[in-house]
Amino acid sequence: MRGSIFKNIWIDSVLATAFIFVVIFGLFSLINVFDAIDPVGEALEDVEFNDIVYSTLREDPPADDNIVIVNIGRLPRRMIAEQIRIINKYNPKVIGLDTFFPFPKGEAQDSALANALSEVDNLVMATKLERWNDKNVVDSLKLSAEKFRVHAEDFGFANLITAEGVSQEDVKTCRSFVPKDILYNKDSTHLFFAVKLAQYLGPKKVERFLERDNEVEYINYKGNAMGSQTNFAPTFFALDIPDVFNENFVPELIEGKIVIFGMLGEYFGDPYNIEDKYYTPLNEKYAGRGKPDMYGAVIHANIISMILDEDYVYKLEEHYQIIIAVLLCYLNVVAFMWVYYALKNWYDGITKVVQLIELLLILGAIIYSYHLYNINLELTLAMGVVAVVGDSLEVYNGVVKNMFTKEGRKELFSVNKRRKDKVEIN
Repeated sequence: MRGSIFKNIWIDSVLATAFIFVVIFGLFSLINVFDAIDPVGEALEDVEFNDIVYSTLREDPPADDNIVIVNIGRLPRRMIAEQIRIINKYNPKVIGLDTFFPFPKGEAQDSALANALSEVDNLVMATKLERWNDKNVVDSLKLSAEKFRVHAEDFGFANLITAEGVSQEDVKTCRSFVPKDILYNKDSTHLFFAVKLAQYLGPKKVERFLERDNEVEYINYKGNAMGSQTNFAPTFFALDIPDVFNENFVPELIEGKIVIFGMLGEYFGDPYNIEDKYYTPLNEKYAGRGKPDMYGAVIHANIISMILDEDYVYKLEEHYQIIIAVLLCYLNVVAFMWVYYALKNWYDGITKVVQLIELLLILGAIIYSYHLYNINLELTLAMGVVAVVGDSLEVYNGVVKNMFTKEGRKELFSVNKRRKDKVEIN
């Protein structure tokens, strides 16, 4: 009965496809086990094919004049207060503080900062989601001290995603963010810091963005800020510490704009500071490990720019990824099965050439779909299937099928018997 199943090429191909997926998941499990002792894998595991788009294909984007970033470095609170007073007198649309003031630092320092914050009409302060309960609801939130936060109009959490299950303190690449999260109970949600700031310039655009209802959004990076090294020309205007105190800017740069106060190093181009600094797809060295290339405040600026331009990244849903991988595997199996029986001497050569062409086509589709249409195809599983289908099918035809057919087992045992007889004769 089992032998007759293998005589139907369509059913046989289904069984072979199932076997290949078992091989794929087995290989993925082995890769995860050996990651810790594989320095090459460690260096490349954080690379995505879409990074090639930023490094080689995209042209320098135009400057975004809706957002200005102010460097606070490691200034004491009294001097940050003076920065806020200077910027605030030029009537920004909203000021966002991408930093925390959780503890008292002396009455003079704290009073100066609190008084400066009280003068700001639209102030958004960053928070940090600290802990999730067993219902995946946030039950702990990091805030600035009450004497400062009472002056805030709004709050937004500033947690950035650097990898699945990896905190932002690790050294992974930041590609995505969570637009909103449930706070304390099912009826309360907390918006992301950049989303909250974007509401002040484009409330309707933020509303449409949130209607996408994605748990995680990919960041469509526009560029870095002045004073940073990147593959692109600077996209966002930034003021270093002396620029603010000397008022080295025109009023139009600030008036009606989103102004983010955050860490950009002790000074522009500071090569030693890595506080609140991340790897992004814009890194000059996208394969391997270079230096972190973008500060958190600039990542927030990129997110705001993406929302206001409504220039989002669209991700291929996981179930479509699986369907494409299964169909591609099945079609390859049917074609390679014919080659295996009709052109057995040519099997290795033909299958390897076809696999190489398919991998190059998939890679091109991934890169150019992101470059031209902002679609993140995520075809890793399909590429894995194509890479192993030829050799796996040989194992299936030469080992698995023979194990479940009477003729195959008989041939194997007869070989063992002939070897035993030969030994006895000698």
